[in-house]
Amino acid sequence: MKLKLLAAAVLPLGAVLVSASDLLGQGKVPLEGNPFQEWNNKTIMIVSPHPDDDIIGCGGALAFLSGRGNRLIVVYLTNGEKGTFDPSMNPLSLAKIRRQEAAAGYRSLGFADARLIWLGYHDGELDFAAPRELRIRLTHLIRRDRPDAVFALDPGLTYYRYHYRDHRTAALAVADAIGAAMWPLEFPEQGIPAFRVPDVFYFYTAEPNLKLDISSVYERKLQALAQHRSQFPPANQHYSAQGPSPSRVDLEALIMPLTGGATIEFFRHR
Repeated sequence: MKLKLLAAAVLPLGAVLVSASDLLGQGKVPLEGNPFQEWNNKTIMIVSPHPDDDIIGCGGALAFLSGRGNRLIVVYLTNGEKGTFDPSMNPLSLAKIRRQEAAAGYRSLGFADARLIWLGYHDGELDFAAPRELRIRLTHLIRRDRPDAVFALDPGLTYYRYHYRDHRTAALAVADAIGAAMWPLEFPEQGIPAFRVPDVFYFYTAEPNLKLDISSVYERKLQALAQHRSQFPPANQHYSAQGPSPSRVDLEALIMPLTGGATIEFFRHR
């Protein structure tokens, strides 16, 4: 995710996250709870603009779901092939590395059998994707796999919040596809029955109604994110297949502004 590479890009996104004190002042304190500890044998779909947004935004929640028969389907909208400062890297090689890292991240979370689907859009150019095509593709996946829950970026409930361009496009596209999937006259040519997703958990949210304490699985989340080694120093400067793992400081520096707290994940649940 190129967003992490420029502090100037991270800060505006972090700035719109709602602090606990802000929520208290608005009378909108999100409820604390953990519905994921009770989930068994469910199908979970995560739609992520880049490889790593999924782990940053909901890796803790996913860690709670492992080991109880839950099945993961992870849809990556882009290849994540541009987020590096290494001048010797090329996009095709980086895309291959990103795929390997994403699979390793899910193995760390206990989902070696997670199904990873790559839609193949270019990193940083999701806003140039044909909107109708993207909605049709996502609607088809939702109808075909009929997930019990979807995790995705929050487009905003009462307003459209600021996002990095791939994030903005992804958030709106997924929300629109979730809506389209439930109406039988939307894209009937797909030949798949309409389907309403029972639960949606939006992350990177400014309007949370669920606060999840992930302190008991936090180390697992860090370990999963650390598998995305090419996105952190020193590998994002000069990549080597045998290089060191990212430092804890660098991992937490990315998690903190995007989730509202290292051992907390906020969601807008609908």
